[in-house]
Amino acid sequence: MRRMMSSGGAAALVAIAFGVALAAQSGRGAVTPLKETIPGPGATWSLAAVGDAIITRRISPFDQDTDPRFKRMTEVIRAADAAFLNLEISLFRLTGFKGWPEVENGGNWELGPPEAAHDLKAMGFDLFNRANNHTTDYGVEGMRLTNALLDDAGIVHAGSGMTLGQASRPGYFETPRGRIALIGLATTFTPMSRAGEARDDVMGRPGLNALRVDRKYTADAETFASLRTAAQRLGVRVPEDARAAFRLFGTLIEPGASNRLIETVNPRDEARILREVRNAANMADYVIVTSHSHEPGNDSVVPPEWLRAFVKKCLDAGGTTYVIHGPHQLRGVEVYKGKPIFYSLGNFVFQNETIDPMPSDHYEQFDLPATALSTDLYDARFKGGTSGFPSSPVWYESVVAVPTFQGTQVSEIKLYPLDLGQKAPRSQRGTPRLADETTGRTIIERMIRLSGELGTTIRYENGVGIWRPGTSQPTSAKP
Repeated sequence: MRRMMSSGGAAALVAIAFGVALAAQSGRGAVTPLKETIPGPGATWSLAAVGDAIITRRISPFDQDTDPRFKRMTEVIRAADAAFLNLEISLFRLTGFKGWPEVENGGNWELGPPEAAHDLKAMGFDLFNRANNHTTDYGVEGMRLTNALLDDAGIVHAGSGMTLGQASRPGYFETPRGRIALIGLATTFTPMSRAGEARDDVMGRPGLNALRVDRKYTADAETFASLRTAAQRLGVRVPEDARAAFRLFGTLIEPGASNRLIETVNPRDEARILREVRNAANMADYVIVTSHSHEPGNDSVVPPEWLRAFVKKCLDAGGTTYVIHGPHQLRGVEVYKGKPIFYSLGNFVFQNETIDPMPSDHYEQFDLPATALSTDLYDARFKGGTSGFPSSPVWYESVVAVPTFQGTQVSEIKLYPLDLGQKAPRSQRGTPRLADETTGRTIIERMIRLSGELGTTIRYENGVGIWRPGTSQPTSAKP
């Protein structure tokens, strides 16, 4: 459990310890000494993990007795030995920014105030992922400024850097229970945000730690012939051999026995990431691997098979747990060889309707005039709240996952349900609090169902979802 301690508090503890020693020497009024805790492989430790933080407003004012559900949530987070989130936003002020919004973006241009980093740290968060589809919404300069802000605040982050080597390396966090490594990556990202290797004669490219996914289709004889004909009619060049593979809309199509999409991870990227996991496992006591992975899409609650296989390779290479974020809604939990996999923890802070101002490109996308303001943009994008994210509670219901470990083996998982206020006005929507009993039961029942499909049994107990050993079976590396 982490606590902030003043110099006066430290002095008081020294005095207490001195008094205990004297009492023990005299044999009168002896106090039972605290049990010694040696950090390292066999220690008991806990992690509080959440999903995406798109934070555009201050949230520290809610951490008080008059907002008990927010305050209790922060107590859960602070009670853990470490806490993790995905920072899916740039944090700086446009008034001092020397860059610009890029043409490529993760769906829009996410930007929040620098103070948000300090608010999240004050809530207890120590570990931030920085590899996601919004890493370079404001280019390399926006990424660099945000990373510098986290460094200045003493926040450990991973997943982005000025070269691929830097982006691939773990961040390390020291705790009284042991050293924790964080490796961040993204399978969902804009092409321009992928970091590049440095050479002796060419500079490296700033960006994020990417795991590329190679995609191709196989088509049966009839479908293949139809697609080939369609490609020719669209002016696409195809080989003269009627059975030769060709590309249509940038995707490779090959003849096969059936019609299906084949997805495989890029072998170079996979080898690099697994190498870093093995190194981190030798440099730290525990390794958290995390990825921003929307695949197969935000509307799906089922992780793709290639992702499940890759996750288990990371755990076999030395990872202690794997945390996924990106789909903006919850997916299930799996326990593999005593190590938890969170396939999506949904949203933690989802204040994506109060980014103000926004680049002109976004207004043009909705055919809005130059005089339009942010409120006009969000009304157009979400059709007055009747479409998109604000229209469904599924995007505003999530959990704080708190796995407890004995060394690298999980001994318990608690899921604390969160309500981000889908029905709240735009000015308040997206701020997390512990859910009330009715909403909380709905959220945990969803996690029970989704996790059950992955072979994991979660129970609802006193408002919290709980997993304990002996309630899940998967042990193989197969998805």
